Amino acid sequence: MYSVEEIRENYKGFSDSKIENIARNESKGLRKEILGVLKAEIEKRNLDARLITWVEAETNTLTDYEKQSLTRKIENLNCPKCGQKRSKLIGQEFNTIISVILWCNDITQNRILCYYCGRNKKFKSYLITGFAGWWSRRGILLTPYTLIKDTINIFYKKKINDRIIAEFIEQNNGMCRLHGTDDENLYNLISWHNNDYEIQETDEESETEK
Repeated sequence: MYSVEEIRENYKGFSDSKIENIARNESKGLRKEILGVLKAEIEKRNLDARLITWVEAETNTLTDYEKQSLTRKIENLNCPKCGQKRSKLIGQEFNTIISVILWCNDITQNRILCYYCGRNKKFKSYLITGFAGWWSRRGILLTPYTLIKDTINIFYKKKINDRIIAEFIEQNNGMCRLHGTDDENLYNLISWHNNDYEIQETDEESETEK
């Protein structure tokens, strides 16, 4: 582990863009004493003062009580897919495999949806995997594994929901601190999470026939 002095010297040699990237994307994982070094470097270089505001918001972790309250708020929002409140929102995992000869796309998506939209998306994933997952060497192995895994996951809905909601709250800690946890902000964050944020592995493989 590097000492504070060693890290301070390293930061001095970083470009402005590197410091900005650390502040925006890596501050959450820094030790408390290193955060002080980062903020001092931002000030010394006269970089955007909002970077310090973001670092402080991102590293001011929500308490357990705040996380529990936030979870309840999320559950009672309108569904970002259908726009209705037909059931509580649930964190759900969707696995889809598409393969053609030498190409295999293995996609895992975590989404926060109502029960009904989640059911429809799950059925679609099953259907696509069942018809389009078998058509490569890798797909032949992954498709039955994925279908069995999804069937077993039916019995672990609560565990999966708790994990996905907890990950969402952790990833959006800074945004919640800066912009609050009102319904509109949470709804927008979940919509962004569902549409743009990928928690998945996408593999494209080329295999040489022997």
